[in-house]
Amino acid sequence: MTSTPSSDKKDQTPDSREPATPEESGPASDDSTLAAAAEPATPGETQPAATPEAPVDAEPDASASAAQPASADPSATAEQPTAADSRVVYVSAPPEPKKKGARGVGTLVVVLGAVVFAAVYAALVLLVSIIAPPVSAVAMLQYFAAPIYWVPVIVFALSYLLLVIIVNRAGWWAHVLGGFIVAVLVYVSFIGAALMMAGAVGAPGDVVGAIVLGQLTSPLGFAAAIAAREVPIWVGGLVAKRGRTVAVRNAEARAAYQRDLEAHRASVGGQTAV
Repeated sequence: MTSTPSSDKKDQTPDSREPATPEESGPASDDSTLAAAAEPATPGETQPAATPEAPVDAEPDASASAAQPASADPSATAEQPTAADSRVVYVSAPPEPKKKGARGVGTLVVVLGAVVFAAVYAALVLLVSIIAPPVSAVAMLQYFAAPIYWVPVIVFALSYLLLVIIVNRAGWWAHVLGGFIVAVLVYVSFIGAALMMAGAVGAPGDVVGAIVLGQLTSPLGFAAAIAAREVPIWVGGLVAKRGRTVAVRNAEARAAYQRDLEAHRASVGGQTAV
């Protein structure tokens, strides 16, 4: 009676510890694996899965953006000037030569001509005083100190200077023809100086007319006009010679300028940059 339970326990123990056969455990493990794969992953358990496309697209973009200047289009790079190519270089054109004149030399000649005129005028006055009724030395000195002598000299200097400035580089013929104008002005100034010495400035018309008629036939007035006519002919050749020399030099300078300008235009491709 007492042995029966123990035998029952012995019979039950081996049954409870009996290992499962492979056939029984295999399907269970497969079902659990499939169930785990079928269940969606929770947000906390989600892990980024590296797809083949994402890393490949992302990494080349970063490297391409970093190497963009080096891998740019060669034609576009060639069209964009560099810092050295964008520097503008200005090439100065040869300066145009200035025309030289004979006015500087002409001014010196005018001063010389005024001295010559004063001397010739004084010599003619002395000659007239010898031919005409004798005049005392004191009267002659008073005449040379009076406006009737110095006014024509001053008018000659100013009128001949104006002539030299106008004719400039003209030939000797300009001084010959201009001498007539200078002589007329000197003659008029002689009559004006005579009116000043006679105190007829502002006087009645009949008094002024009488003095003017008396001086129109005065040999001293003719002497002043003759001297003013001849002196420009004598000294005008110096100004004319200077004018010819300057004209030749101006022509040579102009020709040299044209050659330099053509060479400059050829060097800059036909465009002169100043």
